[in-house]
Amino acid sequence: VGENHEVNRDTLFSRHPAAEAFLHRVMALFVSSHYKNSPNDLMILSDAPAHRLFVLLGPTSPESTALPDILCAIQVCYEGVISQSTVRTSMARGKQASGDLVPWTISQQFQDPEFASLSGVRVVRIATHPDVQKMGYGTRAMELLHEFFDGRVVPSGENQVDEAKKLVDEVDGDLHNEVIKPRAKIPPLLQRLEELPKPYLDYVSVSFGVTAQLYAFWKRLNYLPLYLRLTANDLTGEHTCIVVRTAGSLDVDSSDGQAAWLK
Repeated sequence: VGENHEVNRDTLFSRHPAAEAFLHRVMALFVSSHYKNSPNDLMILSDAPAHRLFVLLGPTSPESTALPDILCAIQVCYEGVISQSTVRTSMARGKQASGDLVPWTISQQFQDPEFASLSGVRVVRIATHPDVQKMGYGTRAMELLHEFFDGRVVPSGENQVDEAKKLVDEVDGDLHNEVIKPRAKIPPLLQRLEELPKPYLDYVSVSFGVTAQLYAFWKRLNYLPLYLRLTANDLTGEHTCIVVRTAGSLDVDSSDGQAAWLK
């Protein structure tokens, strides 16, 4: 089995021929695996600051110049770290800010602002290539991501993230003076997890229309349900379920009130 990589979104949408072909493969996977798709999905993937894209790639030889096969693609969104005063104010007004789906939903459901102050990441979409479904690649991709989110991935000596940021800064300069044009230098499209900075997260979450098969998949990965919507989705007839798994930076043995949420 190959290894997980984060996709650099600046390079993915740079209009480079290889990046365009890779983007086509990713979107084809997402469209084929999800019941509801729109052009907004592509815009969110390209522009939303909190969203990231990870891919599990098939093994390739070092001499190969072809694009690697995408076995599994996972889109995630970083959420949380909302002040308790903001949550209390929103609850009092009966309004919910856009974004941060899981923190707002759980805080409103339990009328407790503490959960929203935790730092989390939500799996927005996960799609496995149709030719290799039910072969364990989705599970393997999530296990590798859990190692990364738990801080168990040992960083390598290389720091391509800083180098990529330097390349972007050199080209972009000040946003007010930016000139839209093709870039002469673009960062690498794919970055190994050990080349990324260590994340500091309290939990990983998923929101999905619950079915026996999907629930069993997330339960095998040690996710526990926190929320089940009582009314069914008008389109699918399924009930929305939110499941959560603790991440490495949270000390669940702590007496902290926030840690009590995920004990």
